[in-house]
Amino acid sequence: MPVLVSPVLAAQQNKITLLIRELRNDRGELIPVKDDIRQLLLFFEREAQVNFDVQYYPMARLLNHVNNGDGIAFGLSKNSERLETMQFSEFIYANYVWLVASTRQAFEFNHIDDLKGKTVGIIRGVSYGDEFDRKKNVLFKVEEDTASHVARLKKLAMRRMDVMLFGARESDPRQVETLLRRMQSVDKSHVLDASEMAFTVLGKPLRIDELHFAAALHKHTDVIQRLNLAIGRGKKNGEIMRILNPPK
Repeated sequence: MPVLVSPVLAAQQNKITLLIRELRNDRGELIPVKDDIRQLLLFFEREAQVNFDVQYYPMARLLNHVNNGDGIAFGLSKNSERLETMQFSEFIYANYVWLVASTRQAFEFNHIDDLKGKTVGIIRGVSYGDEFDRKKNVLFKVEEDTASHVARLKKLAMRRMDVMLFGARESDPRQVETLLRRMQSVDKSHVLDASEMAFTVLGKPLRIDELHFAAALHKHTDVIQRLNLAIGRGKKNGEIMRILNPPK
């Protein structure tokens, strides 16, 4: 007779390190993932019968761990360099990459060439697509910094950069402004200067990023396959969107 294994025991037997890019506040304290992402991870644990051991790393270290086979990353976008060493799940959801400028230095953005001569603030180790990666420090300069969005807004106000990039699921730039101001109000690491509140999210995003689970080539392939099935079910029955966009 086959041995019956409970779902709980099956998940324990399928424990996997899940690598997530860390976010920190202006004091350097780790910011936990938002509740909707936590609920999404619980959905995948249940549907793919895995048990995630969540670990947070700066992007560069996270990519090293993935390439070494030390776990699966959550929320990575594809680019040519990563496709040489990594396998990706089906996309889970999409992020808009918005451009945020000081209100007094706002400009019209339609194409990446509109960034010519500007200094663009990006999170260290994050890729914003092949075209951006080719043109950075050629068409425009980049200011690489930490993943603290509040600290980056401060640098924007101090004119350390002309524009910063910010990823969010919101498709309306005004909603993104509200989100950033909420982040500032929650972060009590310093007293806000009026100039830090005087920013504008430009009307067109740089790109739309599809985000995936990712693992090293030929590593954790069985888990990626189970996650793909869970992604397919979650999209078909609407559960992923219900988790990410709960009723107001």
